[in-house]
Amino acid sequence: MFSYIWFPALISAMGGYLFMSVAPLSTQFMALFGVGYAGMSLFLSGLLWSHSLVQLPAGLILDKLGVYRGFLIAIIIALVSNLLPFLAPENLALATALRFFGGLSSGVLFLAGVKVTAMMAPPEKIAQAQGIQGAAFSLGTMLPFVTLPYLGNEAWRFSYLIPATLSLVVIALSLLLPASVRKNNAGNSNSLANLLNALKFVATSVPIWTLGMFHGLSYGTLNNLGQWLPSILADLHGQSTALGWSLATGAVLLLGTLARAYGSVLLRWYTRSWIINTAVMLIGICYIVLGLIGNVYVGLAVGIALALFGGSNYGSIFSLTGQTVSPVYVATAAGFMNMIANIANVMLTLILGTVREYTGSFSMALCATGIFALLVWGCGRKIINSLSEDKKTFNVKY
Repeated sequence: MFSYIWFPALISAMGGYLFMSVAPLSTQFMALFGVGYAGMSLFLSGLLWSHSLVQLPAGLILDKLGVYRGFLIAIIIALVSNLLPFLAPENLALATALRFFGGLSSGVLFLAGVKVTAMMAPPEKIAQAQGIQGAAFSLGTMLPFVTLPYLGNEAWRFSYLIPATLSLVVIALSLLLPASVRKNNAGNSNSLANLLNALKFVATSVPIWTLGMFHGLSYGTLNNLGQWLPSILADLHGQSTALGWSLATGAVLLLGTLARAYGSVLLRWYTRSWIINTAVMLIGICYIVLGLIGNVYVGLAVGIALALFGGSNYGSIFSLTGQTVSPVYVATAAGFMNMIANIANVMLTLILGTVREYTGSFSMALCATGIFALLVWGCGRKIINSLSEDKKTFNVKY
């Protein structure tokens, strides 16, 4: 398996590191820019918005240019966007704009990993390989929490330097790819027309919108644990900083990664619809509990539960997405669903940071998020149930 998964896993892990390279050092960046939680939310959301909106265009880019050319463009953007901040490190506008470009890179890199996996893996191994590739992205989001906080008072410099270095390493290692991948030809001239037709079809699908919201509350929970859990725990403790909780947050994200990788085991006993519905219901309850409790260790335990629930339904959501449309529309359906989820994730990031800035606490935002999750679950559970009445797994093909 290593022969066909090493490169997709590598670029996915690198994209995950880029995705979360700021969050562990939020207090350093707030001091650097001279802003509070609201300003930090704006900085964090720069990457999230572009990562969200590039999901569909990324497929077209890779189809039109070829997967290797598209990968090279994305990795060069990642390199440049992590070097230019040193021109004016304290300029929030420049940093946010470059984070936006970093999000374009991470979005294309993730999809490039999916496509390279499909090109290199044997047909009977694609589903397993894609699961490992998806888990590698989550693993990459954990690594900043176990590296950056221990690099000193100016560790923010390494949040740029490490992704830039990784970009150069990945470019060099890409030369080891088989010629069939590096010389992959561009798609046909009808790619744009095909994409627009597929987009029109999936954009009117109520099940896909529902799955997107459920995925946003699941994947978005994992992402926002990375963004805000250190600050939430520091507030609960009252005598520590967010940096002091970085290692614990890294461990929480690792559990979420493992839940994403091994969540399919639950399909031995439960249907995909049951897994998806139960996870989102429990996520809503956990948010409310996290907003109401005042003990840091209980808060950490609830964070662990959120990570497990947020990761456990990953495979079920994507496989049900593939079931909602005909095979010709599967990739576009997955991209559209993922775009909805990412937009929900961005809004959650902005709300949590802004409410903390103006109320002095995350409690109100956490409780509101929990209530919203329960409302989404209540409105969408019958739609999810209608999509899966057996335990058969449908794999998303790219």
